[in-house]
Amino acid sequence: MTSHFNYFPLGIAKGDAFCNRVIERKQLIHNVLQNKHTLVISPRRYGKSSLVLYSLEEMGLPYERIDLFVAVNIKAVEEQILKGVKKLVTKVSTTTEQAIELIKTYIKSLKSKWIVGTDGVNLELIPEKDSDSAITIMESLQMLEIILSKKNKKAVFFIDEFQEIGVLDHASGIEGAIRHVAQESEHLRFIFSGSNRHILANMFDDRSSPLYMLCDRMTIDRIHEQDYAAYLNKIAKKTWGVYLDKTVIDKIFNLTERHPYYTNVLCDKLWTSAGEQLPIIESISTAWEEYMLQEESKIARELSALSTTRKKILIAISQGYSKELTSKAILQKLNLASATTVKSLKWLTEQDYTGYNKNREYFIIDPLIKASLIKFYPNMF
Repeated sequence: MTSHFNYFPLGIAKGDAFCNRVIERKQLIHNVLQNKHTLVISPRRYGKSSLVLYSLEEMGLPYERIDLFVAVNIKAVEEQILKGVKKLVTKVSTTTEQAIELIKTYIKSLKSKWIVGTDGVNLELIPEKDSDSAITIMESLQMLEIILSKKNKKAVFFIDEFQEIGVLDHASGIEGAIRHVAQESEHLRFIFSGSNRHILANMFDDRSSPLYMLCDRMTIDRIHEQDYAAYLNKIAKKTWGVYLDKTVIDKIFNLTERHPYYTNVLCDKLWTSAGEQLPIIESISTAWEEYMLQEESKIARELSALSTTRKKILIAISQGYSKELTSKAILQKLNLASATTVKSLKWLTEQDYTGYNKNREYFIIDPLIKASLIKFYPNMF
């Protein structure tokens, strides 16, 4: 039996652990080659970061990724961007000494004061104390663009969880600084990704926003059933020498709803526990129930933080009331007012508890929350 440990990662999917996304990769690579900045949107744990990083590795261009998920203020954003700039300058330079000379040549023309040097083998780039973060970010990114121009190289700056900027004080200054560089850059491409569609819409769709119409947009959905099935069968063939029974794959998809994170969680448990034997329907159900039990207190805490109205709507959706939630019949069943229901649905969608398809049918994005609601409230309606 072949080890499975790299095939179902709960973090970034790399190499053979990356599944498909052929169309999305093609679009992302095309955008970079055509000098288009890109915004990648999906709910959390759908594989945005894996998609971008895999595509960038595929292209072979120099790139750097920064993650703003832990950025709690503007200075933290500045620090992350400076860190990314330093690493990318080092990547496109022959030596650290060459990087320093390139930077020193550029900063002579600036009004701001910078300290440039080395800390061991690492490049140091420090703006003057109490400098304006927006100006610091703009100048550092402009410097990166100029260095790329002198080296005749292209590179990609990938800013993950970009929506975190949108909730900070003085965010428009940072957004304006990034736009100023991005709209004029010829060698530096930006890829932004995020999971909060509501905040990102305010940042990129509002005419008054500095980032309005800056990017081509990619919305990432769940991996197609046939592609996922082919991937699971490829790993099963490597592990046991045979393909999985279709009923086994259908059961996995039924429970996880092809949510990338939960599919990996469940398959990791199945491949670990199966040993020399192929997974069977019973073992799949058992593994999922054990996982639900393991996560029960966390899900219960999350649900208890919701208002009664929002919780009732989620319960109704979990039990199949996916359309016309403001119809008279359903409102009577829920004992809710139309305006309250509309407001709560809007909030649940903005917070990525719910989504809806082209037929305006609502669904719960997180399959574990859905399964827990069915378990906790089996006969509420």
